Amino acid sequence: MHELGVANEILDIALTEADRHAAKKVTSIRLRVGVLRAIEPENLSFLFEHLARGTPAEGASLEIVEEPIRVECPVCGASEVRTFTYECPRCKGSGVSVTGGDSLLVLSLDVDA
Repeated sequence: MHELGVANEILDIALTEADRHAAKKVTSIRLRVGVLRAIEPENLSFLFEHLARGTPAEGASLEIVEEPIRVECPVCGASEVRTFTYECPRCKGSGVSVTGGDSLLVLSLDVDA
């Protein structure tokens, strides 16, 4: 359950930023999570909620924007895919390289002063 470590890191970032801006409450966090991270959004939200209890981030909403897998084909160009394969989804050529779908990024953080 690697979501626990991710939830803990998100909470640390949120609390650090809230403290840096002298905010009393974190109200929402928006994340971009790549499909290749294999993170279950429900598990991440549940664990974040649990870890945030008693902190300024308690009750903060967690919005997760899914980043699709992107591959680049040397023959026909880039493409989005739902699941990773070793061949291009368009031309079926080999030699594709992964160019997206593995991000884990805090996009925005809303706080109340």
